[in-house]
Amino acid sequence: MGASYNRKFFDFIVFSNIFIALCAVAMAGYTTHIFSLGFPPPHFAGFLFFSTLASYSIHWYLTDETTEITASRTYWLTRHKWVHALFFLVSSVGCSYFLLKELNYIKWILPAALLTLMYTAPKFPFRPFIALRKFILGKTILLALMWTYITSVLPFFIIEQPWKPAYMLFFINRFSLILPICILFDLRDKDHDKSIGVKTFVTLLPNQKIKPFFNIFVVLNLISILLMHAWTPFSLVDNFILLIPTVLTFLLYAHATKTKNDYLFYFILDGLMALSPILYFLKIYLIGTIFAKHLNIFFW
Repeated sequence: MGASYNRKFFDFIVFSNIFIALCAVAMAGYTTHIFSLGFPPPHFAGFLFFSTLASYSIHWYLTDETTEITASRTYWLTRHKWVHALFFLVSSVGCSYFLLKELNYIKWILPAALLTLMYTAPKFPFRPFIALRKFILGKTILLALMWTYITSVLPFFIIEQPWKPAYMLFFINRFSLILPICILFDLRDKDHDKSIGVKTFVTLLPNQKIKPFFNIFVVLNLISILLMHAWTPFSLVDNFILLIPTVLTFLLYAHATKTKNDYLFYFILDGLMALSPILYFLKIYLIGTIFAKHLNIFFW
């Protein structure tokens, strides 16, 4: 009974998009905190959480569960599509509320909204939007760019930091991690996308030509880590933390191209985007705990 309840709760957190929304907030907080700039304001975290939840909720609500078959999520979707509708309505209200507090930064938020709309638009069941499926050759790159901009660029603008070369290097590092993860998702969906006429570089190229493209960005990510070690105030541990999800993504390529396990994609691979933030904040917590413990011993 307990195991069944835990499984249902886990499925709800992952498949309702709460997990991916929390990942977005963690990634944005990590972006500024690792540069010793503190956290973006709380209302930005609220806006980011609800906007991510809203965009993913409408994306999945518009997904046709009779054609887009996945290992576990499709079954969950057929029984809980109302959750996506409810979460879209609730999160739209939350997003609007926090957006009103971010109006001073609307010129920086609009590109994020545009990228999100461009990615989700082909899901809308109307002819002009359906036609977009044939032209979204950059869907994979578009999604990676959207995630990188929202979590690794927008936070600097929100806290009104002048742009620095180190921030661009961090942007390249995040993009070159997220894009390979997106490629693995598109490889999984390749047959389905081809069947409905979606044209991306993943659907158009044979798999043996996609792997070198995947490897190029993994190597670019490794190079960016080396450069950040030289040109940023990050510690050796911080750079090692950046390395971990890159290595795991590379190692998961073979398995990810042979399975449709939804927990691999929507928990592990999605979670890899937020793994560095999680490990970074865990490091800070452990250091703070150890310091406080020794401080108590000293004064005792």
